[in-house]
Order: sequence, then structure tokens, then C-alpha cells
Amino acid sequence: MFRFALGLQGIFQQATRSSLALCLYLLLQLCTSSLHAETLDLNQNWEYRWGDSPFQNGVPTWTREPAPEAWKPIDFPSNPPGRDGRKQVWYRTLIPDADWRDPVLYIFSVDLITEVYIDGQQIYHYGEFDAQGRGQFEGWPWHMITLPEDAAGKPIYFRVFSNYLDIGLWGEVKVMERTALYQRILEGSMHNLAIGAFSLIVALLCLLFAPFNRERLSLLSLALFSFSHAGLAISASQAKQLLFHNPLLWEYISAGCYYIMPVALALLLRSWYHERYPKLFNRLVALFGAYFIAALGLSLAGITSLANTYPPFDMLFAICVPSMLLVVARHWPHATRDQRLLLLATSIMTLLLLLDMAVAHSLLPWGQVPVGIGSLLFSLAVVVLSLNHFSRTQKALARLNATLEVRVAERTQALEELARREAQRVKALEFANLKRSMLDELVSEMESRADIEQALECLYRRTEDLCAPIPGALYKLNADEPLLPESQRWGDARDFPANLDIEADTSLGNRHLMLRIQYDTPLEQRKLEAILLLDFNEESALVGELSRNTLQLLFTRAIERINLTLSKVALQQLLNRFSYEDALTELHNRRYLDQMLTHELARGERTQTEIALVICDIDHFKQLNDNYGHAAGDHVLQIVAQQLRQAFRSSDIICRYGGEEFVVVLPDTCLEDARVRAEQLRMGMAAKSIVIEGDRIGSVTLSAGVSSGRAGTIDADTLLQQADQALYRAKQSGRNRVLTAPDEGEDPDQRGAVIQT
Repeated sequence: MFRFALGLQGIFQQATRSSLALCLYLLLQLCTSSLHAETLDLNQNWEYRWGDSPFQNGVPTWTREPAPEAWKPIDFPSNPPGRDGRKQVWYRTLIPDADWRDPVLYIFSVDLITEVYIDGQQIYHYGEFDAQGRGQFEGWPWHMITLPEDAAGKPIYFRVFSNYLDIGLWGEVKVMERTALYQRILEGSMHNLAIGAFSLIVALLCLLFAPFNRERLSLLSLALFSFSHAGLAISASQAKQLLFHNPLLWEYISAGCYYIMPVALALLLRSWYHERYPKLFNRLVALFGAYFIAALGLSLAGITSLANTYPPFDMLFAICVPSMLLVVARHWPHATRDQRLLLLATSIMTLLLLLDMAVAHSLLPWGQVPVGIGSLLFSLAVVVLSLNHFSRTQKALARLNATLEVRVAERTQALEELARREAQRVKALEFANLKRSMLDELVSEMESRADIEQALECLYRRTEDLCAPIPGALYKLNADEPLLPESQRWGDARDFPANLDIEADTSLGNRHLMLRIQYDTPLEQRKLEAILLLDFNEESALVGELSRNTLQLLFTRAIERINLTLSKVALQQLLNRFSYEDALTELHNRRYLDQMLTHELARGERTQTEIALVICDIDHFKQLNDNYGHAAGDHVLQIVAQQLRQAFRSSDIICRYGGEEFVVVLPDTCLEDARVRAEQLRMGMAAKSIVIEGDRIGSVTLSAGVSSGRAGTIDADTLLQQADQALYRAKQSGRNRVLTAPDEGEDPDQRGAVIQT
């Protein structure tokens, strides 16, 4: 929470600094400049060219070569004809000649990223182009491009990439003074900011009234609807970039609010018409809710671009939302006044959103659709409904107050009686809570132990504290004796035998409770470790306060939890063993190698020593499997593992890398020593004659690659790669040999094909 508060503080400080800087800049410009030059629309002399320009010394050649035959005229730099799946396009036009003091180029939006050039020099870029001229979606902000002082009359070039359905500039393209642009942005954003703030207030009012109203589901739906309207209004305001310049973040806010709006609408209509249409609205909620999660999740994961999630949603919205409103419009004559008001406001909002979609998909000429007006009308309708709900709530409170005193008196008398009864159980409940706390500590300590023996030792040490003041005894299992000998006793325990026969527990009497301490293992099934015997005699003060059944249930559940913890520790112990060991060869596996190689490199860096690594591979292993079967192959792998243990030191790390490959890490070892050991392994394996089920298959040879380096100057990937390249050369040069790395004459990109062994 503290870090989150610091993050909010940082964002607030950044927004404050940006706002102050903008205000100071505007004030300075207004004080030092006279009348602004005329704002000019760039809607003529546009040309386009499909594809991407080659670059020479970092300069796009298309900005240097006129090539008039390659450029084609276009009315506006957006969606040229003949796209055919192409994703790169260039546009150019001329900067008009006028008397500007601080000229900038204003672009309403770009699909999707762009670079701007004048005289071959890049003056602006939005998004990052890779070597193929592609990039990622970064949001749809407005763009302010500072023009050079001598830009008048010169051609300006736009390099554009888009994998969206639209490509190019969008909306308006103007040349104007910087101060005029700021004034335009601020003036044009005021209504959206006001609508957003008003919608937020309405949403908070709905949340405030929801807990006290029987129609709370409707109010919660209205709150969600208002929150989405607020997000859309604020994210649609161009002034958002002046406060916090993160276009992609604003785009996610806008998309999230846009995609959640049909969910809120369906929830609202379901609260009214769930009896008439029990499945319709649930399915719509599930449909749009799933799209909301999938669209944002896939775009955040980098699987798709956020821009590409809009067209499918627009299609769903255009089909489902009007249909949903038409369905409920059939019940207009029977709707309440509140429902009619909200349906009317929602219909207007939906109509404006559909018009905005049509503009966005070029079905209508460009223009700014007043979606914020629809949000404002909806918010005003919610305010009216909230006031009506508030008035009805006040009347209901007045009626309730008439009978409140009588109910309070009745409740007070009932609570006093309950308090008298509960006072008798306070001490016993304190005991139960104390034992549960002790049990929690014991379980936590047992779970932290590495093996089952340590966990049992911890349990036996704290058993008396856990059970006191109930008298008892603990009997531990002894494999050499048929009866369980008593190992521990506490309290005034009576009639406890020195050796317990667990089959004769019925002879102990009804006041005794026998509990088995045991655990389950995947290999041994259930294993008994000890017997806990408790004595609930009537003379115990605690038994008088708590019933015997309650105490027995308390301790029975405690032992069940302890047994479950022991089973967990035993399973974890077994899993820890299996997670680092190869089952066939009983060598360490690749996971263990990854951890220990990093550890040894860090240790070697501290001690300034060398480290070596050997990768060996069984020659013609696939042929051996084909000729003698996989059982023979497994046997050969076990023989190689045995030879590895004999050839290398106990301090070396021997792992099965995968398939027929093995890796050995040799700490504090130079390249030559590692090569000698690998050669000994190779010769020992080549000299060994292998017989499998009476079939003599002769010798099996190994190829090996050796690498080394000083810890601190080489990393794990490089060490493995060099040894792997040496192994590859050994395979290519005839197998049954050991080669070292690095080889100065080797092409590092030579290892491309998979070796078939």
C-alpha cells in the first residue's frame, strides 16, 4: 500500500510539473508574440507510395530522389487504394508558406506509427521501427510536430507502418502556432473533462446508495456504467496527454471502459427483466465479459495488438446492443418511469457510439461525434433517479423510526440473555483459541523442516505443551517390539499401560481418547509413527467447562491436521528428491545443472578460479536403439552414467542433459585437466565390451566437447555453447574423440543442423 501511494504521488508530481510547464510556456508565448498566423489545413497536394524506402547512411533515399512517376496523388493521406495486405506506406506534401513564429504540425491521429522527414532529416517519430520497417501499436494520441524554421515551401515525408485495418493519418492535419494548438486542445477538452468528472460523481453516488437500497444490483450496474462513461470521456479528452503522456496506457483505459460498457448495460437490464429473459442477459454478460478479458489479456501478453481488438468488438456491439435494446423496448408500456428514463438515455448513448464507429471505420466522413453529450445525458438521468431513490429512502426511514424503539428494547433483552450464556463459555473458548494458536505455530514449524524425521522430532518436543492440562501419554512405534512402549507422560494420567497394544484400545475406557500419529506416502501408503493417549477424567476443571465431546473433537481435528502436515512434509521430501534426479541413470537432471552451474560460476568469481565444462554424447545412439531396442539403449545409458562417476571427481557435477547427452561441470579446473579427464572417459568407454541379454554389441564410443573459462569473465550460456560447438566438431570430424573450445577457426554460426545419432 505504501509503494502504491508513492506511485500515485509520483504520477501526481509529474502531472503537476507538466501542467505548470505548459502554463508558463503559454504565458511566455502570449506575452512575447503578437497575432498568430492563420491555421492552415494540409488537405491538398498529397501523394503516396506503397512499401518502405531503402536507407543510405541513415537517410531514406525516397526523401532525396524526386521520382515523380513513383508517387501517386491522393486527397487525404489515409487508406490509399490497392493495399492488398501491405503494411508500409509513405506520404508526402508541401509545407505551406506563411509567417509563423513557432510553427507546429498537428495531426489528430495516426494508424499506427510514423516517422517524419524534411530534407532527409528525421524531425519526429512515434513508435519504434525495426530493421524490417515494422513496429508495435503504441496508442492513438494526437501529435504535435515541431517544424524547422526554414520548413516553409519544402516537402515533408511521412513513413507509416500499420497492421490495422486503417493505414495512414486520420482526422485533421494542420499547420499552426504552438500556442494556438495548446489553446485548441485545452478548449476542446473542457467538456470531456467536465463530463468525466460528473460521471465519476454519479458513479460514487450509486455506490453510496447501493448498500441501503433493495435495488442494489441496479445501482451497482449504474455505477459500473457511469465509471465506463467517465473513463471514455476522460480518455477521449486530448488534454490527457498534457497531464500524463502515456498514450498506450490511456488507450488501455479507453478500451477497458469501452469493452465493459455492454456488460454494465446487460447487468442493468437483467436486474429488470431477469424473469422474462433468464438466459439472454446472462449470455450477453458472459459474451462481452469474456471479450473484455480476452482482448486486454491477449494484447497485454503481446499476442495481438490492442488496435486489432476494436473491429471485432465494434461488430459485436453493433449487432448485440441495439438488438438488446429492441428486445426490452417491447415492454415500454409496462416499464416504470425510472426504467423509461434510463432506456431513453441509453438509446441516445448507443446511437452516438454507433455513429462514432461509422466515422472510425470510414463509413461516414470524418467528424468529432459528441459521444460525451450522450454520457452527460445518461449521467443526468442517473442523478434524477438517485434523487428519487433518496426521497423514497427518507420516507422509508421515517416509517421505520416509528417501530425502532420497540425492536431495540426486544433486541437488548435478547442480547443480555445471550451474553449471560456466553460468559460461561469464555474461558473454555480462550483455551480452544490458545490451542489453535499453538497448533498453527507447530504446523508452521513442521512445514519448515526438510524431512519427516525433523518434523516428527519437532512434534514430539511440543506434544505435552499442546495437550496440557489434559493428562496424556505418547507411545512411539518400535519395530523390534510388538507393543508400543511409553516414551512420554504428563499430568495426572491414570490407567495408562507401560506398553500399549493398539488393537486393544477398547479396554482403556470411555474417558480415554486414542489418536494415531501417522502420515501417507506415495510409496508406503499409510505409515504409523506413534499413538497419543489422552485422559478426559471428570475431575478436570476444564472438562467441567467444556463438554468431553467438544474436547475430543478439538484434539481429534488437531491430530488430523498434524497428520496432514506430516503427509505434506513426506511428499515434499520425495518431490525434492525426484525434481533434481534423473530416474533412469540416477544422475542429476538438467534443472539441477542450471542451478548449480550458476552457483559454481558465482563461487568461482569470488575465488578467482577457472571452471570447465564437458558435454559428451553417445555415438550412433539412434542406430543402437533401432538395432537392439530401447531397453538396450537404457542399459547403455546406465553404463555411461557408471563410467562418468568413475572418471570424474566426487566434487564434479555430473548431469544427464537430455537424451544421450551428459554434462559434467568441473569447478576449479583448467581446460587441459578437463580434456584429460574427458579423454579417460572416452577411452574407458571405448575399451568396454557391452553384452545385453546374451547379445554382444561390442563397444560404445563417446564424442565430447570441452570448454573452460575464468569465472566472472564467462557466463553459463557461453560455457555451454562453446562446449556444444566443440562436441559438434567432434561429431563432424568422425566421432569417438574429444575436442576443446573455443576453436579460433570455427564459424560461430556453423552449428545450425540437428545431429542425428
